[in-house]
Amino acid sequence: MLLLGHGPLAAQESALYLVPAPAEGDCGTSSQTAYRLLPEQFGDHERWLAFAGLDADAPLKLELGRPRPTGTSLTSSDALSFPATEPVSSTAPCPTHPRLAADSTESPPPQTLTELTAELFPTRFDQAHIEVPRWSFLERHRVLFSTLMPVTAIAAVTANSLVAYNTNHPFRIHHEGFFGEDTVNGGADKASHLTDYYVIAGLFEDAYKMLGYSEKEAILWGAGLAFATGLANEVSDGFTRHGFSWEDLTMDAAGAAAASVVSLTHTRDLVGMRTSHLPSSTYTHDVYSADFKFSGLGERLGVNLGPLRWLLFSVTYGAKGYRVTPPIEQQRQLGFEIGLNLQQILFDLKVSRGTWWGYPLHVVADNIRFPFTAVGMRVDLNSGKWHGPNNGNYD
Repeated sequence: MLLLGHGPLAAQESALYLVPAPAEGDCGTSSQTAYRLLPEQFGDHERWLAFAGLDADAPLKLELGRPRPTGTSLTSSDALSFPATEPVSSTAPCPTHPRLAADSTESPPPQTLTELTAELFPTRFDQAHIEVPRWSFLERHRVLFSTLMPVTAIAAVTANSLVAYNTNHPFRIHHEGFFGEDTVNGGADKASHLTDYYVIAGLFEDAYKMLGYSEKEAILWGAGLAFATGLANEVSDGFTRHGFSWEDLTMDAAGAAAASVVSLTHTRDLVGMRTSHLPSSTYTHDVYSADFKFSGLGERLGVNLGPLRWLLFSVTYGAKGYRVTPPIEQQRQLGFEIGLNLQQILFDLKVSRGTWWGYPLHVVADNIRFPFTAVGMRVDLNSGKWHGPNNGNYD
């Protein structure tokens, strides 16, 4: 009882505690489970080992772990036995508790939630697609830049409307429609708003990550600021010849919401949208796309697709002949095409989004559909006729 209690033990001047410890020798053939009795404070005192046999009738033995210093009343040959009241275990597994260090009784620190999550869920497939460069200067001045960014963005879109267009109009609302045959632009402007604000929300999300915000915070702030800029743009347009358009604002919101959903579901490696603005007073040469990335599918399935990883399958929209002089046949083209995945090509060239020189390249390659980089078939929703195979921009 003296040895197992909390009082001091003969040559040991501090209390003892029973702690599991591996027995010496080959664990595969050992028939004993070892426990270590540790003093509350360590000096030059030895630590004791208690060995319990597997049989219920086997005695509990207390032995020294290593030779004690001279001058103590007990030596390494001494051993005390106590009758065991119950078996320690019915099997002889290898010990799972490592020996404690000679100068410490502390347990290993518990794992954090992040570490546990990293063990349960391997590296995300979209990790390369959401990387951003980091600069400690931006994070140190996060409050300042978090204020300047929305102010600058809203001021820029407001100036674009009020300065670039005639503002000699009272505020008015213009009901434009969405994708109808009789709309002014055949719906191409609505496809533009959708893809533009998908891209804008993603860029704002990246900016907030650069400022040190968490992923979810950056997603929410990015979508919110994208919607705010779209609202500011439409309010400003209300004082121009364009007028305020609920349809435009709806497509702005849809694009921002789509970007946030893709980010929250961690599927940027699978899907995306690209915008298309070619120099022209109309939308007749623009093609806007929603993309499915073969590279992401291959990685998730663990399949090496070879060169196929450089391709996209896209659903596209474009309008031709609307507001064109001299007049040509008006078409609203819904297309299906295979195109180049410039983003994946940059990845394979070791161009990362996480570097300051690589990020601008990805902004262009990831978000813009360039002419002559895809081929497909397109159906004219006005006439029902199919066109192609072609690239969609100038055909």
